[in-house]
Amino acid sequence: MKKITAAVLSLAFLLCLASCSSSGSEKGSNASSLSQKVPAETKLTNHMSDTERSRLTVGQLTVFDHEQKEDGVVPSEGIYLELWNGEDYADYYEHYNEHNSDYPMTDEEIKEAVEYTRGAEGDIKYAFVDGDVVVDTLDMLEKDYDGGEITLYELSPVLRRLDENGNEEYYDRDNNKLTEEEANEMEKEFFSEEHKRTFADFEELKPYLHDVIKFTHMGLNIPTAETEHDYEQILRVWEAVIDKSYKTVPYGTVDKWIENRLNPSADSFVWEIDHDKIKAIEPYVREYNIYDEQLDTNFVVHVTLPPDFSGDRTYPAYVLTDGVWRFNDCAELRKTMEEGKADDVLLVSIGYDYGINGMDDENRIKFFCDRCEDFLTLITDDLMPYLGEEYSINYEDSTLFGHSLGGTFAHYAVFNSDKYENQPFGNYIIGSPAFWSPGFLPYTDGDEFRREYGYFDRNKSIDKRIFVCGGADEDPVYDAYYGENDSTLQGIEHLMERLEAYGVTTAESKIYPDSEHYQFIPGMLVEMLEKFYPKN
Repeated sequence: MKKITAAVLSLAFLLCLASCSSSGSEKGSNASSLSQKVPAETKLTNHMSDTERSRLTVGQLTVFDHEQKEDGVVPSEGIYLELWNGEDYADYYEHYNEHNSDYPMTDEEIKEAVEYTRGAEGDIKYAFVDGDVVVDTLDMLEKDYDGGEITLYELSPVLRRLDENGNEEYYDRDNNKLTEEEANEMEKEFFSEEHKRTFADFEELKPYLHDVIKFTHMGLNIPTAETEHDYEQILRVWEAVIDKSYKTVPYGTVDKWIENRLNPSADSFVWEIDHDKIKAIEPYVREYNIYDEQLDTNFVVHVTLPPDFSGDRTYPAYVLTDGVWRFNDCAELRKTMEEGKADDVLLVSIGYDYGINGMDDENRIKFFCDRCEDFLTLITDDLMPYLGEEYSINYEDSTLFGHSLGGTFAHYAVFNSDKYENQPFGNYIIGSPAFWSPGFLPYTDGDEFRREYGYFDRNKSIDKRIFVCGGADEDPVYDAYYGENDSTLQGIEHLMERLEAYGVTTAESKIYPDSEHYQFIPGMLVEMLEKFYPKN
């Protein structure tokens, strides 16, 4: 989500200066070649209401059908360019006039600003790579560039950022803060012929483009791994221009893209899907649409069957929240089973209805924090008992995973599990719990989570296995949010100290090197699959 948010913020700033519901699911009976109704060894009591039962649907995977419903914004594969047209000058002039109170300028200055921020007709305005917008380095790229010699200004000495109130701040390359006057003076002296560089060809240019992206991303606090990903996207744009393999989209497409990201409609698709990975496991996936009356929300649950699935066997369930991201991981997890590195399990990813933006922290806060009791009840008393009617599940050895805000939920789930008759999980993975999150803290009343929700006031011990994990380099990413609260890694450390004081012997933690907030997750999920479910 951070990447999309950063892109939207960046675009919004530039533009300011310059100007499905579940109905698509296959309905039918629960009988399928993928699944057979077999009783679970341990029964759970299913508390689904008649309404919830009547609205439950099950069928084959429809994620690709929904992916094609992007309101015609931009295709999800390939390189597409939006070009400046010859009719936008008046729009930009009007925009500057409207905002002249924010940016006081004379009429002549407005005209100069329009000329500066508006490209010539046919120039590249924005680029899209596999459905995501790209803005970096496009001002350097000419549509007719052929990959040969190119002359550009050296990297600007001034980094411009927006603070939390939307005010512009200025920094030098060493991240020292500058006054506006200092910044303007540095840039004025810098943009001269003596500060131009000539590169022999595109190969020689690449390291410079990398430096540009690293520098500009500093201002958006984008994690290193995402910066590297964006660099690869930038290279693809340049290469598409060089070999003329790009296509174009209508003028104004980027405005629709921003609007859909900020205000997704019911038909907007926001799942992060890796085509090749999901296509590989598509034959083994069943898609469940499960309505919860208390939350008045439909959830999309994907069950990925293990290799050589048999209705006569009992399997643990490996349950992943944030299905919008984690469904992708099911491909590698299933491959791990295929290669005999882990025993077979049912992979279950829980996502929201395709029309709900599961990447939006507002929605994640709602279900993981504000309504965490209802969400846990859905999983414990409805979803897992129902899946036990579909498959034979070894609940005692099943696992629940959550990350970030989902990590705070996994922590809540394990230390409130004693309040339920149903016990669908024996293992819990708490990934990078964001105990510091502004969305989490109001719910907890400041202290409840630090007492593990009173679990050890009600119980002398706990019989669940708990794995707590984080990335060694993640604390600086959200440093602005911590205030007087623990950072993520401090929160993990203090949680483990409390569990040790409670006498818990079934908990362990691991901090993954060379990872920020989320990069370690795919590998960690494979690692824990192998650990919790070793091949016999």
